[in-house]
Amino acid sequence: MISRFSQVTSAYVNSIGISSVFNIGDSQRITPSSRVLAIQREEERYSGDEGDLSEYPIYEEEIPQPQFYENVTTNFFHINPKISVSNVNIIAISSSSVFQIGSTKDIICETRVKNTRQLKE
Repeated sequence: MISRFSQVTSAYVNSIGISSVFNIGDSQRITPSSRVLAIQREEERYSGDEGDLSEYPIYEEEIPQPQFYENVTTNFFHINPKISVSNVNIIAISSSSVFQIGSTKDIICETRVKNTRQLKE
């Protein structure tokens, strides 16, 4: 992994939520993960025993990983090993997202969302 110095003059993030990362600098591994059950209803009601994610197979299914069939060789040369950022203005980072100024060896993000609409009978 390339190690560089990150210099940031100003960074403003209005909102960070649901397993997201804002990182200035280097890291080895970032693995944000979130599981969301979103239920929309015509009328507001909550039975008290809702939200058992094990009832939905989407949360347990294995995510297929890419298969690499050939080696890739890369070479990097940086005359100036500094990342310079003047200003960053971010409205929102959400749902297992990553905003980074720097280097990371591995980033693995996962978000699983089950949306359900319940209409009046």
